[in-house]
Amino acid sequence: MKKIIKVIGIFLLVLFVFGLFLKYQMSWKITNIGREQSPDGRYSVIFQAVGEADWPFGASHARVTVKDGKRTVDSFFQDIYDDGVQFIPENYSVEWMKCGCIIHFIGSEQPDSEIEVFYDGRDSFEGYTDEEIEDILRERYGIKNVEKISRDKDGYAIRGDGIDFRADASLALHDSYPQEVFKAVTDELFPERFMRSLDWDVEEGESPDDLVYTLVISMNGSGSQDLNSYCDDICEWLDCCFDRLPYSKAQKMYDSTGIILELPGYEKAIFSFNNMLCLDSYADDRVGFYNNLYTCIDRYINHEYDYFENVPSGKDIMDDVSDDTLNENDDTLNETGEITDEAIKQWASYDFEVSYDSPDGREYALVPIDRALGSSLYVLMVFNEKGNPDSASLLNADPFNQHGGEARFITFLSDGNTGFAALSYAGGSEGLLFETFDGGKSYQEVILPSSKIELPTGEFYNPFVMPEDAWEESDTIYLKVSQGPDGDHHSEKLGGARTVGIYASKDKGKTFEFVREEAE
Repeated sequence: MKKIIKVIGIFLLVLFVFGLFLKYQMSWKITNIGREQSPDGRYSVIFQAVGEADWPFGASHARVTVKDGKRTVDSFFQDIYDDGVQFIPENYSVEWMKCGCIIHFIGSEQPDSEIEVFYDGRDSFEGYTDEEIEDILRERYGIKNVEKISRDKDGYAIRGDGIDFRADASLALHDSYPQEVFKAVTDELFPERFMRSLDWDVEEGESPDDLVYTLVISMNGSGSQDLNSYCDDICEWLDCCFDRLPYSKAQKMYDSTGIILELPGYEKAIFSFNNMLCLDSYADDRVGFYNNLYTCIDRYINHEYDYFENVPSGKDIMDDVSDDTLNENDDTLNETGEITDEAIKQWASYDFEVSYDSPDGREYALVPIDRALGSSLYVLMVFNEKGNPDSASLLNADPFNQHGGEARFITFLSDGNTGFAALSYAGGSEGLLFETFDGGKSYQEVILPSSKIELPTGEFYNPFVMPEDAWEESDTIYLKVSQGPDGDHHSEKLGGARTVGIYASKDKGKTFEFVREEAE
Protein backbone atom coordinates (compact mmCIF):
# COMPACT_ATOMS: atom_id res chain seq x y z
CA MET A 1 0.00 0.00 0.00
CA LYS A 2 2.80 2.39 0.88
CA LYS A 3 4.51 1.55 -2.40
CA ILE A 4 1.32 2.35 -4.32
CA ILE A 5 0.95 5.67 -2.52
CA LYS A 6 4.61 6.45 -3.21
CA VAL A 7 4.22 5.64 -6.90
CA ILE A 8 1.10 7.78 -7.13
CA GLY A 9 2.90 10.61 -5.34
CA ILE A 10 5.85 10.39 -7.70
CA PHE A 11 3.47 10.28 -10.69
CA LEU A 12 1.60 13.36 -9.46
CA LEU A 13 4.87 15.17 -8.84
CA VAL A 14 6.03 14.35 -12.36
CA LEU A 15 2.73 15.64 -13.72
CA PHE A 16 3.08 18.80 -11.64
CA VAL A 17 6.64 19.40 -12.83
CA PHE A 18 5.63 18.68 -16.41
CA GLY A 19 2.71 21.09 -16.06
CA LEU A 20 5.01 23.75 -14.68
CA PHE A 21 7.38 23.12 -17.58
CA LEU A 22 4.56 23.50 -20.12
CA LYS A 23 3.31 26.61 -18.32
CA TYR A 24 6.81 28.04 -18.40
CA GLN A 25 7.19 27.26 -22.10
CA MET A 26 3.74 28.60 -22.98
CA SER A 27 3.49 31.64 -20.70
CA TRP A 28 6.73 32.63 -19.00
CA LYS A 29 9.74 31.67 -21.13
CA ILE A 30 11.66 34.72 -22.37
CA THR A 31 13.11 34.47 -25.89
CA ASN A 32 15.30 37.20 -27.34
CA ILE A 33 13.87 38.32 -30.70
CA GLY A 34 15.87 41.38 -31.65
CA ARG A 35 17.73 44.51 -30.62
CA GLU A 36 17.57 47.90 -32.37
CA GLN A 37 20.29 50.51 -31.88
CA SER A 38 19.99 54.28 -32.30
CA PRO A 39 22.19 55.86 -35.01
CA ASP A 40 24.50 57.38 -32.37
CA GLY A 41 24.79 54.03 -30.56
CA ARG A 42 23.63 55.47 -27.23
CA TYR A 43 20.07 54.07 -27.05
CA SER A 44 18.75 50.60 -27.71
CA VAL A 45 15.40 48.81 -27.77
CA ILE A 46 15.34 45.13 -26.82
CA PHE A 47 12.48 42.93 -28.05
CA GLN A 48 11.67 39.63 -26.34
CA ALA A 49 8.90 37.08 -26.81
CA VAL A 50 7.09 35.99 -23.64
CA GLY A 51 5.90 32.40 -23.82
CA GLU A 52 4.04 31.20 -26.90
CA ALA A 53 1.16 32.77 -28.82
CA ASP A 54 -2.25 31.95 -27.34
CA TRP A 55 -3.65 28.74 -28.83
CA PRO A 56 -4.97 28.33 -31.45
CA PHE A 57 -4.91 31.74 -33.21
CA GLY A 58 -4.59 34.20 -30.35
CA ALA A 59 -2.19 37.01 -29.50
CA SER A 60 1.56 36.71 -29.11
CA HIS A 61 3.20 38.51 -26.18
CA ALA A 62 6.23 40.78 -26.24
CA ARG A 63 8.35 42.50 -23.64
CA VAL A 64 10.02 45.71 -24.79
CA THR A 65 12.88 47.39 -22.94
CA VAL A 66 14.33 50.79 -23.85
CA LYS A 67 17.85 51.46 -22.53
CA ASP A 68 20.15 54.46 -22.33
CA GLY A 69 23.46 52.65 -22.16
CA LYS A 70 22.99 50.33 -19.19
CA ARG A 71 20.18 52.40 -17.66
CA THR A 72 16.64 51.18 -18.30
CA VAL A 73 14.51 54.07 -19.58
CA ASP A 74 11.26 52.10 -19.86
CA SER A 75 9.98 48.53 -20.00
CA PHE A 76 6.52 47.36 -20.98
CA PHE A 77 4.54 44.42 -22.38
CA GLN A 78 2.68 44.44 -25.72
CA ASP A 79 0.25 41.96 -27.30
CA ILE A 80 0.38 41.39 -31.06
CA TYR A 81 -2.51 39.87 -33.00
CA ASP A 82 -0.97 38.15 -36.01
CA ASP A 83 -3.06 35.02 -36.70
CA GLY A 84 -1.47 33.01 -33.91
CA VAL A 85 2.11 33.55 -35.09
CA GLN A 86 4.82 33.89 -32.46
CA PHE A 87 6.28 37.40 -31.97
CA ILE A 88 8.90 37.96 -34.71
CA PRO A 89 11.04 40.91 -36.00
CA GLU A 90 8.47 41.62 -38.74
CA ASN A 91 6.03 42.65 -35.98
CA TYR A 92 7.94 45.82 -35.03
CA SER A 93 10.02 48.75 -36.22
CA VAL A 94 11.68 51.67 -34.40
CA GLU A 95 11.77 55.33 -35.42
CA TRP A 96 14.56 57.24 -33.66
CA MET A 97 14.02 60.86 -32.61
CA LYS A 98 16.13 63.40 -30.72
CA CYS A 99 14.25 63.19 -27.45
CA GLY A 100 12.80 59.70 -27.73
CA CYS A 101 11.79 56.88 -30.03
CA ILE A 102 8.57 55.64 -31.55
CA ILE A 103 8.04 51.87 -31.55
CA HIS A 104 5.65 50.63 -34.24
CA PHE A 105 3.80 47.33 -33.83
CA ILE A 106 2.40 45.49 -36.87
CA GLY A 107 0.03 42.51 -36.96
CA SER A 108 -2.16 41.03 -39.67
CA GLU A 109 -5.23 41.09 -37.40
CA GLN A 110 -4.83 44.54 -35.89
CA PRO A 111 -4.31 48.12 -37.04
CA ASP A 112 -0.72 49.31 -36.81
CA SER A 113 -0.03 50.96 -33.45
CA GLU A 114 2.81 53.00 -31.99
CA ILE A 115 4.16 53.79 -28.55
CA GLU A 116 6.30 56.83 -27.76
CA VAL A 117 9.12 56.50 -25.24
CA PHE A 118 11.03 59.57 -24.02
CA TYR A 119 14.67 59.23 -23.02
CA ASP A 120 14.23 61.54 -20.01
CA GLY A 121 11.24 59.60 -18.68
CA ARG A 122 8.54 62.23 -19.28
CA ASP A 123 5.05 61.15 -20.27
CA SER A 124 4.19 63.68 -22.96
CA PHE A 125 5.81 65.75 -25.69
CA GLU A 126 5.76 69.54 -25.46
CA GLY A 127 6.91 70.30 -28.98
CA TYR A 128 10.16 71.11 -30.75
CA THR A 129 12.23 74.26 -30.79
CA ASP A 130 13.06 75.79 -34.17
CA GLU A 131 16.65 74.62 -33.77
CA GLU A 132 15.52 71.02 -33.16
CA ILE A 133 13.28 71.11 -36.23
CA GLU A 134 16.15 72.41 -38.36
CA ASP A 135 18.43 69.65 -37.06
CA ILE A 136 15.82 66.96 -37.76
CA LEU A 137 15.18 68.14 -41.33
CA ARG A 138 18.87 68.54 -42.05
CA GLU A 139 19.55 65.00 -40.87
CA ARG A 140 16.45 63.52 -42.52
CA TYR A 141 16.57 65.15 -45.96
CA GLY A 142 19.73 67.19 -46.13
CA ILE A 143 17.79 70.48 -46.12
CA LYS A 144 20.34 73.26 -45.96
CA ASN A 145 18.20 76.33 -45.40
CA VAL A 146 15.00 76.34 -43.32
CA GLU A 147 13.52 79.70 -44.25
CA LYS A 148 10.28 79.68 -42.24
CA ILE A 149 8.70 77.80 -39.34
CA SER A 150 5.24 78.75 -38.10
CA ARG A 151 2.99 76.90 -35.66
CA ASP A 152 -0.76 76.30 -35.64
CA LYS A 153 -3.14 73.86 -33.99
CA ASP A 154 -2.28 71.12 -36.51
CA GLY A 155 1.49 71.38 -36.31
CA TYR A 156 4.04 73.33 -38.34
CA ALA A 157 4.10 75.13 -41.70
CA ILE A 158 7.68 75.06 -42.96
CA ARG A 159 9.60 76.37 -45.94
CA GLY A 160 12.94 74.68 -46.56
CA ASP A 161 15.21 74.95 -49.61
CA GLY A 162 12.38 76.66 -51.48
CA ILE A 163 9.75 73.97 -50.75
CA ASP A 164 6.62 74.68 -48.69
CA PHE A 165 5.40 71.70 -46.67
CA ARG A 166 3.70 70.74 -43.43
CA ALA A 167 4.73 68.72 -40.38
CA ASP A 168 2.66 67.51 -37.45
CA ALA A 169 3.45 68.28 -33.81
CA SER A 170 4.22 64.69 -32.80
CA LEU A 171 7.46 63.29 -31.56
CA ALA A 172 8.07 61.72 -35.00
CA LEU A 173 7.47 65.04 -36.77
CA HIS A 174 5.69 63.39 -39.70
CA ASP A 175 5.99 65.73 -42.68
CA SER A 176 5.04 66.14 -46.33
CA TYR A 177 8.42 67.34 -47.59
CA PRO A 178 9.04 64.30 -49.90
CA GLN A 179 5.61 64.67 -51.51
CA GLU A 180 6.05 68.40 -52.08
CA VAL A 181 9.52 67.88 -53.59
CA PHE A 182 8.02 65.21 -55.85
CA LYS A 183 5.33 67.64 -56.99
CA ALA A 184 7.69 70.60 -57.40
CA VAL A 185 10.16 68.66 -59.56
CA THR A 186 7.32 67.28 -61.67
CA ASP A 187 5.77 70.71 -62.18
CA GLU A 188 9.14 71.94 -63.41
CA LEU A 189 9.33 69.20 -66.07
CA PHE A 190 5.74 68.93 -67.29
CA PRO A 191 4.45 70.11 -69.65
CA GLU A 192 7.10 72.59 -70.85
CA ARG A 193 10.05 70.20 -71.10
CA PHE A 194 8.22 67.02 -72.07
CA MET A 195 5.30 68.65 -73.90
CA ARG A 196 2.67 66.53 -72.15
CA SER A 197 -0.45 67.57 -70.31
CA LEU A 198 -0.18 67.32 -66.53
CA ASP A 199 -2.76 66.96 -63.79
CA TRP A 200 -2.73 65.72 -60.21
CA ASP A 201 -4.84 63.24 -58.30
CA VAL A 202 -4.49 64.26 -54.62
CA GLU A 203 -5.30 62.09 -51.61
CA GLU A 204 -4.90 63.50 -48.10
CA GLY A 205 -4.74 61.60 -44.82
CA GLU A 206 -4.71 62.26 -41.09
CA SER A 207 -1.05 63.30 -40.95
CA PRO A 208 1.09 65.29 -43.44
CA ASP A 209 3.03 62.24 -44.63
CA ASP A 210 -0.23 60.52 -45.59
CA LEU A 211 -0.49 62.98 -48.49
CA VAL A 212 -0.29 61.14 -51.84
CA TYR A 213 0.21 62.90 -55.16
CA THR A 214 -0.57 60.69 -58.16
CA LEU A 215 0.56 62.09 -61.47
CA VAL A 216 -1.85 62.13 -64.42
CA ILE A 217 0.07 62.23 -67.72
CA SER A 218 -1.36 61.96 -71.22
CA MET A 219 0.29 60.20 -74.13
CA ASN A 220 0.44 62.01 -77.45
CA GLY A 221 -2.13 59.87 -79.22
CA SER A 222 -3.40 56.37 -78.60
CA GLY A 223 -0.94 54.46 -80.78
CA SER A 224 2.30 52.74 -79.92
CA GLN A 225 4.34 55.41 -81.76
CA ASP A 226 4.58 57.45 -78.56
CA LEU A 227 5.67 54.53 -76.36
CA ASN A 228 9.40 55.17 -76.54
CA SER A 229 9.32 58.89 -75.86
CA TYR A 230 6.72 58.41 -73.11
CA CYS A 231 8.82 55.83 -71.27
CA ASP A 232 11.94 57.94 -71.77
CA ASP A 233 10.13 60.92 -70.25
CA ILE A 234 9.00 58.91 -67.22
CA CYS A 235 12.52 57.63 -66.57
CA GLU A 236 14.09 61.08 -67.01
CA TRP A 237 11.47 62.51 -64.64
CA LEU A 238 12.35 59.87 -62.02
CA ASP A 239 16.06 60.62 -62.49
CA CYS A 240 15.36 64.27 -61.69
CA CYS A 241 13.22 63.33 -58.66
CA PHE A 242 15.88 60.98 -57.27
CA ASP A 243 18.59 63.59 -57.83
CA ARG A 244 16.60 66.03 -55.67
CA LEU A 245 15.27 63.46 -53.21
CA PRO A 246 16.97 60.02 -53.23
CA TYR A 247 14.77 56.92 -53.06
CA SER A 248 16.42 55.91 -49.77
CA LYS A 249 15.24 59.18 -48.19
CA ALA A 250 11.58 58.79 -49.19
CA GLN A 251 10.96 55.11 -49.95
CA LYS A 252 7.46 55.09 -48.46
CA MET A 253 6.42 58.12 -50.48
CA TYR A 254 7.79 56.85 -53.78
CA ASP A 255 6.32 53.37 -53.36
CA SER A 256 2.86 54.61 -52.41
CA THR A 257 2.44 56.79 -55.48
CA GLY A 258 2.61 56.22 -59.22
CA ILE A 259 1.17 57.57 -62.44
CA ILE A 260 -2.23 57.58 -64.07
CA LEU A 261 -2.08 57.09 -67.81
CA GLU A 262 -4.66 58.97 -69.84
CA LEU A 263 -5.24 58.20 -73.50
CA PRO A 264 -7.83 59.65 -75.88
CA GLY A 265 -10.84 57.34 -75.92
CA TYR A 266 -9.51 55.12 -73.12
CA GLU A 267 -10.35 55.01 -69.46
CA LYS A 268 -7.58 55.84 -67.01
CA ALA A 269 -5.25 53.13 -65.71
CA ILE A 270 -3.13 53.41 -62.56
CA PHE A 271 0.50 52.30 -62.67
CA SER A 272 1.40 51.88 -59.01
CA PHE A 273 5.13 51.89 -58.35
CA ASN A 274 4.61 49.75 -55.27
CA ASN A 275 2.66 46.95 -56.95
CA MET A 276 3.85 47.03 -60.54
CA LEU A 277 6.89 49.14 -61.22
CA CYS A 278 9.16 48.62 -58.22
CA LEU A 279 11.69 51.39 -57.69
CA ASP A 280 14.01 49.73 -55.19
CA SER A 281 16.19 48.40 -58.01
CA TYR A 282 15.68 51.32 -60.40
CA ALA A 283 19.21 52.71 -60.01
CA ASP A 284 20.74 49.29 -60.75
CA ASP A 285 18.29 48.24 -63.47
CA ARG A 286 16.92 51.31 -65.23
CA VAL A 287 16.51 49.30 -68.44
CA GLY A 288 14.43 46.70 -66.60
CA PHE A 289 12.15 49.40 -65.24
CA TYR A 290 11.86 51.01 -68.68
CA ASN A 291 10.95 47.70 -70.33
CA ASN A 292 8.45 46.86 -67.62
CA LEU A 293 6.76 50.24 -68.04
CA TYR A 294 6.88 49.87 -71.83
CA THR A 295 5.21 46.43 -71.61
CA CYS A 296 2.53 47.68 -69.23
CA ILE A 297 1.50 50.54 -71.52
CA ASP A 298 1.67 48.34 -74.60
CA ARG A 299 -0.75 45.91 -72.96
CA TYR A 300 -2.98 48.76 -71.88
CA ILE A 301 -3.36 50.28 -75.33
CA ASN A 302 -4.09 46.80 -76.70
CA HIS A 303 -6.93 46.28 -74.16
CA GLU A 304 -5.22 43.67 -71.97
CA TYR A 305 -6.87 45.29 -68.98
CA ASP A 306 -6.49 42.42 -66.48
CA TYR A 307 -2.87 43.53 -66.04
CA PHE A 308 -3.91 46.61 -64.10
CA GLU A 309 -5.13 47.48 -60.62
CA ASN A 310 -8.27 49.20 -61.87
CA VAL A 311 -10.00 47.41 -64.71
CA PRO A 312 -11.47 49.87 -67.19
CA SER A 313 -14.30 48.77 -69.39
CA GLY A 314 -12.48 49.86 -72.52
CA LYS A 315 -14.27 51.06 -75.59
CA ASP A 316 -16.34 49.12 -78.05
CA ILE A 317 -14.22 48.83 -81.16
CA MET A 318 -17.34 48.11 -83.18
CA ASP A 319 -18.94 51.54 -82.57
CA ASP A 320 -20.28 52.95 -85.82
CA VAL A 321 -18.91 56.23 -87.10
CA SER A 322 -21.79 58.44 -88.15
CA ASP A 323 -21.77 60.91 -91.01
CA ASP A 324 -22.43 63.89 -88.73
CA THR A 325 -18.70 64.40 -88.09
CA LEU A 326 -18.63 66.99 -90.87
CA ASN A 327 -19.00 70.62 -89.92
CA GLU A 328 -22.68 71.52 -89.90
CA ASN A 329 -21.84 74.95 -91.33
CA ASP A 330 -20.23 73.34 -94.38
CA ASP A 331 -21.95 74.29 -97.62
CA THR A 332 -21.94 70.61 -98.59
CA LEU A 333 -24.86 70.12 -96.15
CA ASN A 334 -28.48 71.04 -96.77
CA GLU A 335 -30.82 72.52 -94.16
CA THR A 336 -31.48 69.12 -92.61
CA GLY A 337 -27.75 68.46 -92.12
CA GLU A 338 -27.59 65.88 -94.91
CA ILE A 339 -24.81 65.89 -97.51
CA THR A 340 -26.20 67.25 -100.78
CA ASP A 341 -26.24 65.39 -104.08
CA GLU A 342 -24.38 68.32 -105.59
CA ALA A 343 -21.52 67.82 -103.10
CA ILE A 344 -21.30 64.10 -103.85
CA LYS A 345 -21.26 64.81 -107.58
CA GLN A 346 -18.55 67.41 -107.09
CA TRP A 347 -16.40 65.06 -104.98
CA ALA A 348 -16.75 62.35 -107.61
CA SER A 349 -15.02 64.65 -110.09
CA TYR A 350 -11.96 65.17 -107.85
CA ASP A 351 -8.67 63.44 -108.55
CA PHE A 352 -7.58 60.71 -106.14
CA GLU A 353 -4.50 58.51 -105.82
CA VAL A 354 -5.54 55.71 -103.43
CA SER A 355 -8.19 53.20 -104.47
CA TYR A 356 -9.16 49.52 -104.46
CA ASP A 357 -10.65 47.53 -107.33
CA SER A 358 -13.09 44.92 -106.02
CA PRO A 359 -13.66 41.59 -107.83
CA ASP A 360 -17.17 42.71 -108.84
CA GLY A 361 -15.77 45.62 -110.85
CA ARG A 362 -16.50 48.43 -108.42
CA GLU A 363 -13.82 50.90 -107.42
CA TYR A 364 -13.45 52.14 -103.82
CA ALA A 365 -11.63 55.49 -103.68
CA LEU A 366 -10.30 57.65 -100.86
CA VAL A 367 -11.07 61.10 -102.26
CA PRO A 368 -9.44 64.21 -100.72
CA ILE A 369 -12.10 66.90 -100.31
CA ASP A 370 -10.28 69.47 -98.16
CA ARG A 371 -6.74 70.37 -97.22
CA ALA A 372 -5.39 72.27 -94.22
CA LEU A 373 -1.87 72.66 -92.79
CA GLY A 374 -0.47 70.17 -95.26
CA SER A 375 -2.99 67.41 -94.45
CA SER A 376 -5.97 66.20 -96.45
CA LEU A 377 -9.43 65.18 -95.23
CA TYR A 378 -11.01 62.26 -97.08
CA VAL A 379 -14.33 60.68 -97.97
CA LEU A 380 -14.75 57.09 -99.17
CA MET A 381 -16.64 56.83 -102.44
CA VAL A 382 -17.70 53.84 -104.55
CA PHE A 383 -17.71 53.97 -108.36
CA ASN A 384 -19.99 51.29 -109.80
CA GLU A 385 -18.21 51.87 -113.10
CA LYS A 386 -14.51 52.57 -112.74
CA GLY A 387 -13.63 56.01 -114.08
CA ASN A 388 -17.26 57.12 -114.41
CA PRO A 389 -18.08 59.97 -111.96
CA ASP A 390 -21.80 59.64 -112.70
CA SER A 391 -21.77 56.12 -111.17
CA ALA A 392 -20.32 57.30 -107.85
CA SER A 393 -21.99 57.17 -104.43
CA LEU A 394 -20.79 58.22 -101.00
CA LEU A 395 -20.02 55.27 -98.71
CA ASN A 396 -18.34 56.99 -95.75
CA ALA A 397 -18.08 60.74 -95.11
CA ASP A 398 -15.21 60.35 -92.59
CA PRO A 399 -13.33 57.03 -92.92
CA PHE A 400 -10.36 58.30 -90.86
CA ASN A 401 -12.48 59.55 -87.96
CA GLN A 402 -11.52 63.23 -88.24
CA HIS A 403 -7.81 62.49 -88.71
CA GLY A 404 -6.01 64.34 -91.47
CA GLY A 405 -2.93 63.28 -93.42
CA GLU A 406 -2.14 61.48 -96.65
CA ALA A 407 -3.95 58.25 -97.59
CA ARG A 408 -1.59 55.27 -97.94
CA PHE A 409 -3.78 52.39 -99.08
CA ILE A 410 -7.23 50.88 -98.91
CA THR A 411 -8.10 47.21 -99.35
CA PHE A 412 -10.82 44.66 -98.63
CA LEU A 413 -10.53 40.95 -97.91
CA SER A 414 -12.37 38.04 -99.49
CA ASP A 415 -15.52 38.38 -97.38
CA GLY A 416 -16.12 41.86 -98.78
CA ASN A 417 -16.83 43.30 -95.34
CA THR A 418 -13.43 43.23 -93.62
CA GLY A 419 -10.98 45.80 -94.88
CA PHE A 420 -8.21 48.22 -93.99
CA ALA A 421 -7.22 51.77 -94.81
CA ALA A 422 -4.11 53.66 -93.75
CA LEU A 423 -3.19 57.30 -93.35
CA SER A 424 0.26 58.86 -92.94
CA TYR A 425 0.64 61.87 -90.66
CA ALA A 426 3.28 63.79 -88.67
CA GLY A 427 4.90 64.98 -91.87
CA GLY A 428 4.71 61.48 -93.36
CA SER A 429 6.96 59.88 -90.73
CA GLU A 430 4.23 57.83 -89.01
CA GLY A 431 0.92 56.26 -89.93
CA LEU A 432 -2.49 55.28 -88.62
CA LEU A 433 -4.30 52.06 -89.49
CA PHE A 434 -8.10 51.72 -89.63
CA GLU A 435 -10.25 48.61 -89.99
CA THR A 436 -13.81 48.07 -91.17
CA PHE A 437 -16.07 45.09 -90.56
CA ASP A 438 -19.05 46.36 -92.54
CA GLY A 439 -17.69 46.97 -96.02
CA GLY A 440 -16.43 50.50 -95.35
CA LYS A 441 -19.51 52.06 -93.78
CA SER A 442 -17.58 52.56 -90.56
CA TYR A 443 -13.93 52.37 -89.57
CA GLN A 444 -12.11 52.23 -86.24
CA GLU A 445 -8.43 52.72 -85.49
CA VAL A 446 -6.28 49.61 -85.02
CA ILE A 447 -3.65 49.82 -82.28
CA LEU A 448 -0.95 47.25 -83.00
CA PRO A 449 1.19 45.79 -80.20
CA SER A 450 4.82 46.83 -80.09
CA SER A 451 7.35 44.65 -81.87
CA LYS A 452 9.64 45.14 -78.84
CA ILE A 453 12.85 45.40 -80.83
CA GLU A 454 15.82 45.87 -78.48
CA LEU A 455 18.06 48.90 -78.73
CA PRO A 456 21.80 48.41 -78.08
CA THR A 457 21.09 49.60 -74.52
CA GLY A 458 18.62 46.74 -74.02
CA GLU A 459 15.55 48.98 -74.01
CA PHE A 460 12.50 48.09 -76.08
CA TYR A 461 11.28 50.23 -78.94
CA ASN A 462 9.01 49.90 -81.96
CA PRO A 463 10.52 50.91 -85.32
CA PHE A 464 7.49 49.83 -87.37
CA VAL A 465 5.16 52.80 -87.62
CA MET A 466 3.88 53.04 -91.21
CA PRO A 467 1.12 50.60 -92.36
CA GLU A 468 1.80 49.55 -95.96
CA ASP A 469 -0.43 46.61 -96.91
CA ALA A 470 -2.90 43.97 -95.67
CA TRP A 471 -3.74 40.56 -97.11
CA GLU A 472 -5.24 37.20 -96.21
CA GLU A 473 -3.75 33.70 -96.34
CA SER A 474 -5.95 30.78 -95.33
CA ASP A 475 -7.52 31.84 -92.02
CA THR A 476 -4.86 34.43 -91.14
CA ILE A 477 -4.81 38.17 -91.88
CA TYR A 478 -1.36 39.72 -92.32
CA LEU A 479 -0.25 43.34 -92.11
CA LYS A 480 3.00 44.81 -93.40
CA VAL A 481 4.22 47.83 -91.43
CA SER A 482 7.35 49.70 -92.50
CA GLN A 483 9.65 52.06 -90.60
CA GLY A 484 8.64 55.11 -92.57
CA PRO A 485 11.17 57.51 -94.14
CA ASP A 486 12.83 58.30 -90.79
CA GLY A 487 13.43 54.71 -89.66
CA ASP A 488 17.00 53.48 -89.26
CA HIS A 489 16.59 49.97 -87.83
CA HIS A 490 18.61 47.22 -89.54
CA SER A 491 18.47 43.55 -88.55
CA GLU A 492 21.70 41.71 -87.82
CA LYS A 493 19.84 38.40 -88.25
CA LEU A 494 18.91 39.44 -91.81
CA GLY A 495 22.41 40.49 -92.81
CA GLY A 496 22.04 44.13 -91.76
CA ALA A 497 19.03 44.70 -94.03
CA ARG A 498 16.53 47.46 -93.34
CA THR A 499 13.36 45.66 -92.36
CA VAL A 500 9.57 45.82 -92.20
CA GLY A 501 7.40 44.26 -89.50
CA ILE A 502 4.82 41.56 -90.18
CA TYR A 503 1.75 41.29 -87.94
CA ALA A 504 -0.83 38.52 -87.98
CA SER A 505 -4.41 38.01 -86.80
CA LYS A 506 -6.14 34.63 -86.43
CA ASP A 507 -9.47 36.06 -85.20
CA LYS A 508 -10.63 37.90 -88.33
CA GLY A 509 -8.77 41.09 -87.48
CA LYS A 510 -9.99 41.64 -83.92
CA THR A 511 -6.48 41.33 -82.47
CA PHE A 512 -2.98 41.25 -83.96
CA GLU A 513 0.43 40.04 -82.85
CA PHE A 514 3.90 40.78 -84.14
CA VAL A 515 5.30 37.66 -85.81
CA ARG A 516 8.55 38.54 -87.63
CA GLU A 517 10.80 40.94 -89.45
CA GLU A 518 11.41 40.80 -93.18
CA ALA A 519 13.95 42.56 -95.36
CA GLU A 520 12.42 45.64 -96.92
